[in-house]
Amino acid sequence: MSVLRTVTLNTGYDDYYTVSGLDWGGVGSMHAYRSVCSGKGISCARAARALGLDTVAYGLIGRGDEPDFTARLDAEGLAHAMLPVPGRARHNLTLIDGEGERVAAHFVAAGYTLDEEDIAPLAERLLGDIVPGDLVTLNGSLPGGLPASTWADLALAARARGAEVIIDAQKLALTAALGVGGLLAFKPNETEVLAIPAVADAPEAERLRVALRLFERAGATLPLVSLGADGVAVLIDDEALHGSCPVERPIQSVMAGDTFVAGLAWGRLASADRRDWVRHALAAAAAHVAGNEGADLLPAARDNLARVRFEPLP
Repeated sequence: MSVLRTVTLNTGYDDYYTVSGLDWGGVGSMHAYRSVCSGKGISCARAARALGLDTVAYGLIGRGDEPDFTARLDAEGLAHAMLPVPGRARHNLTLIDGEGERVAAHFVAAGYTLDEEDIAPLAERLLGDIVPGDLVTLNGSLPGGLPASTWADLALAARARGAEVIIDAQKLALTAALGVGGLLAFKPNETEVLAIPAVADAPEAERLRVALRLFERAGATLPLVSLGADGVAVLIDDEALHGSCPVERPIQSVMAGDTFVAGLAWGRLASADRRDWVRHALAAAAAHVAGNEGADLLPAARDNLARVRFEPLP
């Protein structure tokens, strides 16, 4: 059976506070608190496991946080390979509206500062574990101090070992990855894709199509750009499409992109039809946005499959 292997270099904790009466300079109420292990690949692996995929999360973790972080992942039952690095894990802040009227706000802290020697053990472990047919996702930002080619180099090595690769990267790491042929997909959103000069320089109305064609020329099997709450722009069989899945009552947008990537892997391992890959990705992301987690995610995502719609991209 194929294994989904997610990779996160900037791990941390997401601290969730459910509050009401938010008033800068005033006093409100805090109703609940929880803290979970985070990082885009960790969140992707968590969602993928909930969707029934055989999943291993690979990541870096500050030495002082390693015992707690790995114990938490063990308690979740999430298979992992966490390699220690200098520094402490970051804590991100999420504020959830206790009255359920507004989508949660997420605040991201600074990540690690490392050098290439710090990540070498992780790369060695990942590449040693890959079996042909596995799916690897390279998720999120790069720690300070690493070259922009870090994701591209790891993608090339994973491809050489027979894995399919999805890159969910930003800024210079995204542009560097364009030189890697044969990726399953890139997953930038419509803001992140502006890091590519050819897209940023295009007329605003043409940017999505320019990005899709650029990813196609880069060899991506499924050229796409995430549109957040509006769905996804995707190029399938030379047709530019807009895919969407309605959410009647959005609860949480944080980690929706990571669940989209997990859903894309879910679709890829379930079907040879690229439209089905996108359908699964949108269905899973919409289930997450509606507030479904853990055991609730898969049934909600299955229900959403019939709600996904495709139309020509404007």
